[in-house]
Amino acid sequence: MLSGNDDSATDIRTYPVFEQRWNGFQTIVQGLIGLMIAAGLAGLFGDGPLAHVERPVPGTPVVLRYDRFLRAGFPAQMRVAITRPLDDEHVAVDLNGDFLAHVSVDATQPRAEAVDATPAGVTYRFRLGAERRGDITLMLSPRAYGATKATVSVLGRTVEAPILIYP
Repeated sequence: MLSGNDDSATDIRTYPVFEQRWNGFQTIVQGLIGLMIAAGLAGLFGDGPLAHVERPVPGTPVVLRYDRFLRAGFPAQMRVAITRPLDDEHVAVDLNGDFLAHVSVDATQPRAEAVDATPAGVTYRFRLGAERRGDITLMLSPRAYGATKATVSVLGRTVEAPILIYP
């Protein structure tokens, strides 16, 4: 038998302050997710237009090509491209010591004729051959994470390459 009281009624209370805060929190989280997706597509975490950089060495026919975002423990490459024939078939590439504290050079292609330690870092000497031009590839192994700056000197001119190494 049914009673005269309406026991099936539900008491619904609203908490407008909580709902306003919750909606604000959701908007912020969705915005952060959108920023992470946009940063990934732009190349912040791998390949993309922000990831690859080409810097000409001033006053020379040399272009430095590298990735501005590296991952510690994962191999990377830095290329020194000689676009026009040089006067000499030998070229020296200098790397600064601060950069080499974060990144080790495992190998070079072509193989360096000589590697010399200097007070400022390391000098790699290459023989280009009769063409006196080409690409020199440095195989890198990022070790320590953080921001670093590679200072690369070729033919007496210097170019700086800021790099961020992720953990």
